[in-house]
Amino acid sequence: MDQEKEDARPYHHGDLRRAILDAAERRLETGGVQAVTIRACAREAGVSPAAPIHHFGSLRGLLSALAARGFDRLVVRLDEDALAGRARTPASLLVGAYVSFSLSAPNLFDLMWRDDMLDPVDDDLARARRRALDCLRLLSSAPSEGRSARVQAIRIWSLAHGLAMLLRHGRIVSALGSEEYGLETIGDFEALARDADFA
Repeated sequence: MDQEKEDARPYHHGDLRRAILDAAERRLETGGVQAVTIRACAREAGVSPAAPIHHFGSLRGLLSALAARGFDRLVVRLDEDALAGRARTPASLLVGAYVSFSLSAPNLFDLMWRDDMLDPVDDDLARARRRALDCLRLLSSAPSEGRSARVQAIRIWSLAHGLAMLLRHGRIVSALGSEEYGLETIGDFEALARDADFA
């Protein structure tokens, strides 16, 4: 398709912002962040390249909207697991749900923490991050308040994020030589999160 025909595509159809985000997410999960470009996402959504610019301002704006979607989904996953009673303690719930989310959408999870690619003043991203971090603090904090509760929250979150990254990049399997160790490690880390001495 030549440039003139591509630029002539209409971009007013239904929920255009969502259509572009859906296209960007598909490209992210199949090809990584390098596959997410304004032109490619517009082409996949069947719209003019002007449409993503109109709605997101730039590629950084589009990636920031994708990251915000990721944080919103993380909160949903944590809430769903909490309502279903899938863990004996809030800390073990956080570890299990957090790791599960990271493995279900690995490229989206990676993007969520790529500050170098995101807009630091994007309102939607800031809102989504605050909501996710509030949820993480609620699940990981001890009943007390103040510094000790914040330190506990950081410890449990660090544990969950570290395990997610190790599994995401195959480090546990490559170091220990067996796929079985990945699943065993999740259980071990959840047990550690339940241990009162960990606080």
